[in-house]
Amino acid sequence: MKKSFFASICAVTLPLAAFAQTMGSMSDPTTSSSPSTTIGSGTSKIVTPGSSMLTPAAMAGLSATDKTFIRSAASAGIAEVNDGQLAEQMGDDTVKQIGTRMVTDHGKANDQLTALAQQLGDPAPMQTDAKHMQISNSLKAKTGSAFDTAYLQAELKGHEKTIALFQHEIGYGSNAKLKNFAQTTLPILKDHLSMIKSALQS
Repeated sequence: MKKSFFASICAVTLPLAAFAQTMGSMSDPTTSSSPSTTIGSGTSKIVTPGSSMLTPAAMAGLSATDKTFIRSAASAGIAEVNDGQLAEQMGDDTVKQIGTRMVTDHGKANDQLTALAQQLGDPAPMQTDAKHMQISNSLKAKTGSAFDTAYLQAELKGHEKTIALFQHEIGYGSNAKLKNFAQTTLPILKDHLSMIKSALQS
């Protein structure tokens, strides 16, 4: 009777121990093979069904002014590089130097703005707009002193508008990173404007 009772206990205990061991290994995150629920060293990524997913732009708090600034500044910056490269090819010595300065400075600013806009969830355009393209096409049709004058006049108007755009972002923009970019770049734009005015007066 005792032996029969002991055998019955063992018959129940062994499967329970095996079941507990199996459940323990299943709950151990280090043994999970599901890539959708494990990131890095066992950190679980939990997504609640029905939860709201905010876009990066919404989380960054971009205003209409910020978004307009990104588009306008990027379009103008790309045009500055394109026209600067044209000036390097077709201008006199002074215009060539100004063109090189535009390619260098605006190229760097374009890279910074593109990276920042991507980070904020509102990607900048990768090409200039129709208005700037029209100016570029008009410059391509000119040669000699006519090109030099037309390029410098276009640069004068363009930089006056761009400076006003950057000042507006500094005063009325909502995103701190964009405002900081505008504040950092503004002195360079003003330096460009002074250089262009001097070239026109010479």
